[in-house]
Amino acid sequence: MVCDRRKFPKAEMLPLTREEMISLLKGNGTPRVGVACGNWLHIDELAFQDQKPVEDLLERFPEDMQVFYLKKPKLFAEDGDRYTWCDVAGADPSIGRKEIVGVDEEHALDWEVIRRISEHLPDAEEATMYCNAPVEDGRYRLAWFSDGPWTRLWDYRGMTNSLIDLYTNPEDVHHVCRRVVDFFKRAAKRGVEEAHIDGIAFGDDLGMQKGPFMSPEMFREFYYPYYVELCEYAHSLGLHVWLHSCGDVRKLLPDIIKSGIDVLHPIQKYAMEEQEIADTFGNQISFWAGIDLQRVLPFGSVEEVREETRHFIDVFHQRGKGRMVFTLNNRMQDNVPIENFIAFIEEAHRYGAAIEGVKENE
Repeated sequence: MVCDRRKFPKAEMLPLTREEMISLLKGNGTPRVGVACGNWLHIDELAFQDQKPVEDLLERFPEDMQVFYLKKPKLFAEDGDRYTWCDVAGADPSIGRKEIVGVDEEHALDWEVIRRISEHLPDAEEATMYCNAPVEDGRYRLAWFSDGPWTRLWDYRGMTNSLIDLYTNPEDVHHVCRRVVDFFKRAAKRGVEEAHIDGIAFGDDLGMQKGPFMSPEMFREFYYPYYVELCEYAHSLGLHVWLHSCGDVRKLLPDIIKSGIDVLHPIQKYAMEEQEIADTFGNQISFWAGIDLQRVLPFGSVEEVREETRHFIDVFHQRGKGRMVFTLNNRMQDNVPIENFIAFIEEAHRYGAAIEGVKENE
């Protein structure tokens, strides 16, 4: 089965079908390397002169997935709004300030405020939850749920407070996890029923540049059980679970894999050694492997970008099996020369097809 060429009239290479992507993720074979920037590329945020070249590029090389955001609940509510993470009046730390402030240690919510949040928020029956779902076109469909239980904690509390909370407020931390996972589970079921999704994704930035934020023991106590619960439920619906985590999560990877996570993004270069990760875990999990945005893509030459693209494919793609979807390692910014991004996408498709013996226009 191939995608309908009439839907991709300018494609030099047709996108993978839903069935081909599922086979790739399972390691059961693939025509070529999967390539999908998904939510890491927001064309409308690029410089105006770069938007049309990127649009033209993606017509030539359509993405191998339909990745879209679940309608995000607000962090702070308006009156009567139940699709929010916090409905306590006056809790928003930016109220009354001229400049937007982040949720940091100075402006984080107190636990007494968090404990006043209404039960069953966000409202998982919000009617327009899947308003961003695109029309089905034969590709794999991935719904992005945004912040996971760890990231949701420091959205509320700030990073330093959150790390201390693991020791001083364990019951409250578990309550936040419970709220997040209950919402995710209902959203997953609705995604199958209303948007015919194939996978769910969430971000939980567990890693710093040189190691995880917490020990494996703390991860097992606070987050592993909720990952297991979510993965088991998603798998019962026939869904894959995709996890984004910046930084070095090498010490947590055995438990991440054991929890049931199917795909990991991005394997951050200069934080983890990609060859060691692929050699150690490549048969246990698939990778949404991201090309580097700290050094290579913004500051490398076109040929250096092409060389790095081939290197990542050689490291993560298992010939004849798959296990790799290629992407950016985070949200693309305007510091990336457009010719470098074009070189990355072209090389990812062409080299990723050539190593499996596929010719263009097939």
